[in-house]
Amino acid sequence: MEKDYFLLEDKKKEIESKFLIKNGWLKIYEDDSKDFDDSAGIYCCLISNDKVEKYSKDYNWPFQMGSEGKPSVYGDNTYKSNDEEGLEPFLLYKSFSLQETSIKYIDVAEEFVLYFRLYEKGNDKQNRTFYYVSDYGELDEVLTIEPKLIKVKIKYLREYITMRDMNFVVSYDFMRLLKKIPTDWNIKHKDELIKETDFIYSHLIRNVSNKTQSWVMGKVFIKPNEVKKSHFDFGESKNESFIIGIDDEGELIYEDCGETDGNHFKVTYFKKEVLNKYYNEPNKYQVDGFSVGSKFFRLKIDNNVDEYIPVFLTNLRMLPELEQLHWKQYNIPPKEGMNISRTYYKTMIEGQWAEQPETADLLFKSKYKSFNKKWADKFGWELYKPLSKTDEYLFTALHKITSNNVKAFCEQTLTIVKLTIDRLNEKELAKGLNLDSKVRGIGKFEKFLESKGINIPDMFEFLRNLQNLRSGLIAHTFSESNKDCKKAIKYFGIESDNYAKVLEEIFVKSLFTFNTLEKYFELSEEKPSG
Repeated sequence: MEKDYFLLEDKKKEIESKFLIKNGWLKIYEDDSKDFDDSAGIYCCLISNDKVEKYSKDYNWPFQMGSEGKPSVYGDNTYKSNDEEGLEPFLLYKSFSLQETSIKYIDVAEEFVLYFRLYEKGNDKQNRTFYYVSDYGELDEVLTIEPKLIKVKIKYLREYITMRDMNFVVSYDFMRLLKKIPTDWNIKHKDELIKETDFIYSHLIRNVSNKTQSWVMGKVFIKPNEVKKSHFDFGESKNESFIIGIDDEGELIYEDCGETDGNHFKVTYFKKEVLNKYYNEPNKYQVDGFSVGSKFFRLKIDNNVDEYIPVFLTNLRMLPELEQLHWKQYNIPPKEGMNISRTYYKTMIEGQWAEQPETADLLFKSKYKSFNKKWADKFGWELYKPLSKTDEYLFTALHKITSNNVKAFCEQTLTIVKLTIDRLNEKELAKGLNLDSKVRGIGKFEKFLESKGINIPDMFEFLRNLQNLRSGLIAHTFSESNKDCKKAIKYFGIESDNYAKVLEEIFVKSLFTFNTLEKYFELSEEKPSG
């Protein structure tokens, strides 16, 4: 054992830091005991402002762990929520001696949990995390419980004690024993009281049972904020500024998205990449031709233009602050010819429902559903089997890519294959046909059409090459040894710089598939009689 370690210099530094640790956390419970000769413990409590002076005069703990005095029942059956007014536990040590075993754990004061409406998640009582849930469903860790350590985020604790006019006290007890002190350490026995503005402790060095003891015991005081302010104080919403034009000097013109007279129809533009965040998390977000959102917010957008996203400026004020900042980084200046789409104008301005979306990906998704319904109306079964609940996100996340990223290209191509070729209703297609057992998928589909007197070789060439692309897909790239895949790459003309263009072609040819089948089978949605 080193001299500084014996003298508890490491623990004194923690005291001086008031047990604050990195990233705004405060230690409020710790069992850091190594053995009998090296023990350390931290506990905590709440003290009202009018009791601080009383408890700052000595180093003793206000109460011991397991004896928090909540609740208290006295000999005359008097009941009090807390044994001493103005002194409250923040943590409560609980132990139970059961017939089979003994259980012990530490709970958090319910008042603190209820004040922030904390969401609790964990494996058991000794391994838990409490989260603050924002109005937009975002989780922020507030307090964590581990068997040997409990910590709380200081900003939440300070708000709580400020609103309650209380101080937070971290009590500590550190002790180290050494059988023989080296003579060159020049250590003398002492009983010293150290008192500063925010802490007080006793450092005692003495002989105990043929050993020398170094013992520090005391309290740290965490004071409330000077101004009472809670998370319930919403204040004014923050509105970011976005580009609405370019002045005569070529400088960008910005305007915040707050609602003012005359700016209801001002448009600002964004790169299509702004939507990638939402497409990549289809379980949280939904994107369609007219909006993007979650269960916490919805932003009206024009997603019917291939190169950019137009948005009415004041609509952006509906976004949470962090979402506004996300959109801001993709904000672009207007160029000649940029405008909202015809579909968006008819729907959102004129109040008419446009017949079809204008971009290939949205049109594919719309047509996929309507075609499948028309097919089912005619034949009594869907050509493309419904997705399972666990795969529904595939349809939601399907979109055009905005850059020549091979990973994104492979993911979206695979999704189109899963929605079409993989979902072919082979059982129904094969009914009444005398087929070889080796005929599967696309082959069954082709034989079904031939049985109806329909021959479309170009369509099946496309479908087979699309399937071959999928078969040669290895870890977001394409196999160099797969001959069928190499033929498909040649068929689609895939190069390292045209993935976005090829995916667009796949969307378009898939639409041709729907349209061609509708034409051959004269598919139309059933109209209500009347």
